[in-house]
Amino acid sequence: MNAKTLRITIMGLLLGTGVFHLAVALISTGSGLAFPLTVFGLIYTGLSFFVRADTNDGSKSHSRNAIIASILACGAGLGLGGSTYIANGGPGALPVMFLIDIVIIAAGVMWLMKTKGKKKA
Repeated sequence: MNAKTLRITIMGLLLGTGVFHLAVALISTGSGLAFPLTVFGLIYTGLSFFVRADTNDGSKSHSRNAIIASILACGAGLGLGGSTYIANGGPGALPVMFLIDIVIIAAGVMWLMKTKGKKKA
């Protein structure tokens, strides 16, 4: 996969998981997870537009920052959501969300490795 394809994949996954988080937050009532799911849904949706808007692959101030922010957000979501899920359980959709987070992190790391030596055009 080239860097552009990885970035578009990350963008799509972020948008998809953002909408998925918001949908699960609306559906899962009484679990106490509605607020965190809504917050992460909004963060992921916003990041998808940040990744999309920053199309100058390889520059220090464009897509690189968006990809790093996406990796960090997914890592935080995976850590916080995973620990809560292990301790308290939750909707069956959460493991799917965790899997999407892992895929986004992996794609982000691959993107960073592919664009490491590129200079701003």
